[in-house]
Amino acid sequence: MRTFVIGCNHRTAPVELREKLAFDDARCTTALTAFREAFPKAEIAILSTCNRTELYVTRPLQAPPRLHEAIEFVARQQGIESRDFASSLYFHEDSEAVRHLFRVVSSLDSMVVGESQILGQAKHALELGRGCGSVQAGMDALFQQAFSVAKQVHSQTQISAGQVSIGSAALAFAGQIFTHFDDKAVLMIGAGEMGELTLKHLMGHHPRRVLVTNRTAARAQDLADRLGIQAGPFEQLADLLVEADIVLSCTGSPEPIVTPALCANLPHRRRYRPLLMIDMAVPRDIDEAVGSLENVFVYNIDDLQRVTEQHQAERQSKVSQGEEIIQERVAEFLAERARRDVGPVVTDLREHLNQIARGEMEWLVPKLKEASPRDRELIEQMLSRVTNKILHQPTKTLNEKGQEGRGQIYAETLRRLFGLEPED
Repeated sequence: MRTFVIGCNHRTAPVELREKLAFDDARCTTALTAFREAFPKAEIAILSTCNRTELYVTRPLQAPPRLHEAIEFVARQQGIESRDFASSLYFHEDSEAVRHLFRVVSSLDSMVVGESQILGQAKHALELGRGCGSVQAGMDALFQQAFSVAKQVHSQTQISAGQVSIGSAALAFAGQIFTHFDDKAVLMIGAGEMGELTLKHLMGHHPRRVLVTNRTAARAQDLADRLGIQAGPFEQLADLLVEADIVLSCTGSPEPIVTPALCANLPHRRRYRPLLMIDMAVPRDIDEAVGSLENVFVYNIDDLQRVTEQHQAERQSKVSQGEEIIQERVAEFLAERARRDVGPVVTDLREHLNQIARGEMEWLVPKLKEASPRDRELIEQMLSRVTNKILHQPTKTLNEKGQEGRGQIYAETLRRLFGLEPED
C-alpha cells in the first residue's frame, strides 16, 4: 500500500485559514463517508485539531486518490477553492508520511511539545474512521503503531513532565500580562477536555474567582462541581463578561460566540477596566473585531506560539531523544510492511523461475541418454544456483525499497515484467 498525508498546521497556515479547513465530528463523518464512496479502494483518517488539519490516506499502487484529487476533495468538503489553501499544505509520502504521523502523535510536532492531548485526538480520529468504514486494516495498523511509538517516546524521554498543553501556554501568556491572579476573576467558556485541563492548571494560581459557562448547562455544572468553582448561565454570557478580568475560550462552535453585538456596551459596563481574552479555539470563538473595543485585548491561538518558544528550547534534548526513537520505529514498521508487500512477489517470482527450470530439465533429460544420476543431480543444482543468483539482486532491491516505504512500486513492476498473476 502507498501512504501519504496532506495537511496544514500552526507553522504553515494562520488561524484564519485553519478554521476554514477544520472538521468538527459532524463534518468529519460526512467527509469520511464521501471519501469512501469516491475512492472505495483507499482508506482515510482525518485528524483535525486547533493547530492542524491532516488527511492520512493509504491506497493500492494504481488506485486513486492522487495528491491533486485529495486536495480537490478537501476543497469540495469545506466549500472553498483549492487555490485559496493549496500553497499552505505540506505533503509527505511513504516513509516520510509514516514518520510525520509518529512525530505528530508523539507530540514532537505540536505547538506545545510534550502535550498529551494530541494522542487522544488521534485515537478519536481513528474511531471516527472505523465508524464510517474509511479505516480498514492498513490504516488501523499504521495508527496503532503510532500510538505505541508515542507511549515509548513519552515514557523514555519524560517529554511530557510538567504542565504542557495549550491551556498551560494560555495561562503562561496571561502571566506575562498580569503579575498575579489572586485579585482576578476568570471566565472559562467551554467545558470540554481542554477547558478542564486549563482550569486545573489555573487553580494552582489561586485566582479570586473562577466561573465556567457552556451551551450545555449540565456539563458546565458538572465541571464546576468537580473543581469547586462556579457555573454561570450561557444565556447571560454578556453579563459574565462584565464580571471577568480574564476570559479563556475553547468550544467546538463553528461560529464566533463572543461577537461585537454581544460586546457592544461591554467597555462602558465594565467602567473601562482592562479585559484580557484568550481564544484557544479553532474555529475561533471570539470575533477579532471585539479586540478593537476600548481596553479589551483579544489574543488567539497563534499569539500563544511565542510563549512556547522558550518551552521548546528547554525540551530540545528530549525532542532529540524522541526523534531517535521514532527513526528506529519507522524503520521497524516499514520493514514489517515490506515483508507483507514484497514477500509474496519474491515467492511468486521464485516459483515462476523454478517452473522454467523444471520445464527445461524435462526437455533436457530425454536427450541425456548416457548421463548418470550424478550428472542429472549436478544439472539440477546448477539450475537452482542460477535461479538463486537471478533472484539475489531483485530481492535485495525490493527489501531496500520496502524499508523506504516504496516496496510495492517495485513489486508491481516485477509482476508486470515477469507476467506474474496480480494479487487479489
